[in-house]
Amino acid sequence: MNNPATKSETMLVPQVGGPLQPGQTGASGEVDTETLALLEGWAREDATDDPEKLLAAQKELDEFKRAMNENRAATGERILYP
Repeated sequence: MNNPATKSETMLVPQVGGPLQPGQTGASGEVDTETLALLEGWAREDATDDPEKLLAAQKELDEFKRAMNENRAATGERILYP
């Protein structure tokens, strides 16, 4: 079989250990403050105390979890949201 990818073209798959928490450093040893600031800004933009929006968001999350569990159960995988 003729494989067009040479050894130098092979993509390395990074090892993922989970999301970084504020104050933790990435592989480079530096804290990615720009990304953290962006995520914090998005969280502030999305924040609400409107009961209708909170209820709608909770319903959406419940439906997502139900659908994920239903699909995983149908394929014989463990459910994620007991």
